[in-house]
Amino acid sequence: MTGVSPLVRTLLIYGICLPLAVFLGYLLANPVDYTTLSIFGLVVFILLTPLLLRWHHLLVIVFWNTTVVFFFLPGRPPFWLLLSGLSLAISIFQYLLNRKFKFISVPSVGRSLIFLTAVVLVTAKLTGGIGLNVFGSDVEGGKRYIYIFGAVAGYFAMTRRAIPRGRESFYVGLFFLASVATAIGELAPYVGSAFYPIFWFFPTTTDAIHAVTSITDSSSFYRWGTLGTSCYAAFCFMLCRYGIQGIFSWRHTGRLLILLAIAAAGLLGGFRTILILYLLTFVALFYLEGMFRSRLLPSFILMSVLGCSLLVAYVDRLPLTIQRSLSVLPLNVDPVAKSAAQDTTDWRIQMWKDVLPEIPPHLLLGKGLGISAAEMAKTLSTAGFDAAPEGSVLAGDYHNGPLSVIIPFGIFGVIGFLWFVAASLRVLYRNCQFGDPNNIRSNRLILAYFVAKLILFFFVFGGFYSDFAVFTGLVGLSISLNGGVAKRVRAPAPAPRSRIALVPSRLRPALQRPAGA
Repeated sequence: MTGVSPLVRTLLIYGICLPLAVFLGYLLANPVDYTTLSIFGLVVFILLTPLLLRWHHLLVIVFWNTTVVFFFLPGRPPFWLLLSGLSLAISIFQYLLNRKFKFISVPSVGRSLIFLTAVVLVTAKLTGGIGLNVFGSDVEGGKRYIYIFGAVAGYFAMTRRAIPRGRESFYVGLFFLASVATAIGELAPYVGSAFYPIFWFFPTTTDAIHAVTSITDSSSFYRWGTLGTSCYAAFCFMLCRYGIQGIFSWRHTGRLLILLAIAAAGLLGGFRTILILYLLTFVALFYLEGMFRSRLLPSFILMSVLGCSLLVAYVDRLPLTIQRSLSVLPLNVDPVAKSAAQDTTDWRIQMWKDVLPEIPPHLLLGKGLGISAAEMAKTLSTAGFDAAPEGSVLAGDYHNGPLSVIIPFGIFGVIGFLWFVAASLRVLYRNCQFGDPNNIRSNRLILAYFVAKLILFFFVFGGFYSDFAVFTGLVGLSISLNGGVAKRVRAPAPAPRSRIALVPSRLRPALQRPAGA
């Protein structure tokens, strides 16, 4: 009897695996198409199911900031989006089987997200529905709705349980460092065709495809679009790992040099928003670490003055992409870089002027994110989709955070988003103030990142459906890191004084004598 069970198990394995291997080999021997890739991906998914059941919480955190896509699925959905829904489904299923596996409850954030999701659903229903062009719908723009729902699902998936004790730094480090892989797509023009399958998973940007971006008729220069995002992720990892005090230490000058090299590489992308994010994050973390009251403040001021002096003297000798990133500062940059940055600013200002009259008609019921086929054809016939502000307005890419909320979702969307922001700031602040001292650097960096991104969203550049996952991911990571919302630990009350009168010191020797002495 003992030999029957292993034999049956072996026969069962061979009976399933051998025909499956023959079938997959037959599919791969034929010309590769989406059907073949979909079947192959389904088989791989089934084989990886045990790993997903065990590590789905970690995988959501790791892939949250990456741009990895499932190229063989319709619409090329990003990996983090599918993982969010899959992890949430697994967590709900586990909870139904065992009620001890409860989600971490933070009612203020959860209710705001539920309210905001309801507003998005109602708006989509009343403005044409959630259409997906890849499935033959006449209404486009459904992918932007799915991004919003995925951001909400990812928050609840992260808050499924707390990060295991002793693994907090590992999880937080992967959350930031995984975004460095975003720059892989920029390598497409510089490698051979043998490496092209890698870029099926790591999509390339428009700049990488064309290898060079023309700024004017007489000059052009390279712009690595995702390099800034990757370097900012490494920048945050350094600050999270060592803190400002640990980096600006005379005993560890190598850390400072690495941080400056990362910041300089990020400016090669040519985006001014990366420079602003660097400065806002550093200033916010500088304040949270209490550096304004430290003895190092004069040293920081001296280093800042020295750095600004070097920039003023040598800014015209830097690469044009870095000069374009620095054009937001009052520096004497190259006219080509300055003109390119100014043209972009003028383009955005003109678009904002055009869309401001749309706010009153969509104050109660938002415009939604759907695009009808008639609107698309009309816009493409009057102006190029990428050449004029009309294309971005039609797509809902207003390049402005407040406009990207109020026009698509009206005043109720604004209320839901502000409710979420207020609840999130409260959670992040309490975790930063009262959380575990071992996680103080991570909590400070998460709060500084959230505040910097929020300021950028409201006053510089932002998009609701594209940036919402950043906010929900940071809050979800903080809640999972701290096991909820940290509370103030009150000092124990002093013991009540005894009402019995103390023995005078002059009588103590008599009381201490042994009996009969």
